Amino acid sequence: MRIETKAITKLHEPVLLKEVLDALGITGLAHSNNQVRKFIDATLGTGGHTAEIIKRAGVVLGIETDNTLLRVARERVEGGAFKLIHGNFKDIYEIAKKEGFREVDGIIFDLGVSNLHFENRERGFSFKYKNAPLDMRLNKEEQNVSAEDLLNSLRHDQLTGLFSVVLSKYTSKKLADSIVSKRSKNKFKTVDDFLSIFGKSKFKHKLHPSSLPLLALRISVNSELENLKEALPPSLKLLIKGGNLVVISFHSAEDRIVKRFFRSSARQGRGEIITKKPIVAQPKEILSNPKARSAKLRILKKI
Repeated sequence: MRIETKAITKLHEPVLLKEVLDALGITGLAHSNNQVRKFIDATLGTGGHTAEIIKRAGVVLGIETDNTLLRVARERVEGGAFKLIHGNFKDIYEIAKKEGFREVDGIIFDLGVSNLHFENRERGFSFKYKNAPLDMRLNKEEQNVSAEDLLNSLRHDQLTGLFSVVLSKYTSKKLADSIVSKRSKNKFKTVDDFLSIFGKSKFKHKLHPSSLPLLALRISVNSELENLKEALPPSLKLLIKGGNLVVISFHSAEDRIVKRFFRSSARQGRGEIITKKPIVAQPKEILSNPKARSAKLRILKKI
């Protein structure tokens, strides 16, 4: 089914767009001195950042693990020079080498998932669609383990560790207790099965009680933290001297990994931290795009 571009743009706006363009050293429209500048969008998504970069700066390599989003991006991105590749950003060095992007001017990681994922009624990313299967795989063609599989098979200590990524150890243990108890009677299959273990919990700070546990499940299903740790070192290697590595994170576990890598690179003399404190969205952007509220942008310059 073809997805209308206007609907995509409204549903999934790229966060911190101006800040990303500034961080990549892109000002104004395309250069007139015939200088070709290369960039990698390691998390292409629906192509929001890439579409704007190619209007201004030259050639972009976009990498996307979700074939559905890749198809959307191919409809959305037009004009300019670009290559859109199906792959996982953990393999960024091999992909870049194959596609001729070994020395690039800038790399952008916009972590997390697209709003299109949360609005998908068949993949279980959101508590909104209770009848959705507990899947959460970004790449169903190549990933074998779903959220359902994890909930029904992991030991109590493994479940505790899974949820401890975003929750306290105490809360994670209690949640693991509830999961083990429920699955002894009925296996987890749908989002509603998972929501049932929270009972009538009151919302704290307007946050649905399942939001963070669902986030932890998604992170684990897609190996998001492990992939990020694997992708950052070769990304810095791919940059030219003076090129910027730009990372947007949406939760503390991601941000910790980025901060540690940036600090380690600075100590080793391989990079200069440009953002002593992360860049965050302005109130106007948050009003039009609530997802931007939790976005933190950090910049590391290769030296």
